[in-house]
Amino acid sequence: MTEKFVEILTIPFIDSNMDEFVNKIIYPRIMNQEKTFVVTANPEIVEYANEHKDYKDIITSADYITPDGIGIIMASKWLNQPLQERITGFDLMNELFRVADGTALKIYLLGAEEDVIEAAALKVKRQYPGIELVGYHHGYIDIKDDHLARSIAELEPDIILTALGFPRQEKWVSMHYPLFKKGVFIGVGGSFDVLAGKVNRAPVFWQKLRLEWLYRLIQQPSRWKRMLALPRFVFKVRRLRKKVQHS
Repeated sequence: MTEKFVEILTIPFIDSNMDEFVNKIIYPRIMNQEKTFVVTANPEIVEYANEHKDYKDIITSADYITPDGIGIIMASKWLNQPLQERITGFDLMNELFRVADGTALKIYLLGAEEDVIEAAALKVKRQYPGIELVGYHHGYIDIKDDHLARSIAELEPDIILTALGFPRQEKWVSMHYPLFKKGVFIGVGGSFDVLAGKVNRAPVFWQKLRLEWLYRLIQQPSRWKRMLALPRFVFKVRRLRKKVQHS
């Protein structure tokens, strides 16, 4: 299939929907044992990438960057290049669990606190008995140390989910990617916290109002500094929109 990308503030996003992305792009690559690096990026990540060249080099070297966050979708519409839909790390993770459950794929989970990753792993085993969960490890690691990465590579997982938070999760993948012969690598942020029930995801009502960010902020007030990236992102996109309109 022909893949289309939409650039938002210099970051190229795959223009796809969840079903197409999983079943026509990612699953065939898993079956062909093609190594694949997927970044799920929200406005905060776009802002950070444009302020840190080393990180931007990492994510733009990924095979796919998906629009994680309504802000990315809204920005694409403002720029008259509307992306089809959000493909969030949490939703992508669950969709891959469903696919893996029916095809006995090997999965490895890396990230979160020790009690959280254990609870998340237990939930995966219970809900998806067809998955071969080959291992899991908490996220309190030195990302430069390759001992853990080598031990994971020996297990030959088909899917490696890293929940180390950005930019650590993408840096970990970039550093240790050459050690693996195959596997789809996806940074999923705080998804294990939601999976384990430590943090609640915003109800559909909040999501429809495009206020998922506010729900998370209420749950985790310590995120307020990170949220300052949102108005900066909006300002830059609107400024770019004016340039496009006047060009």
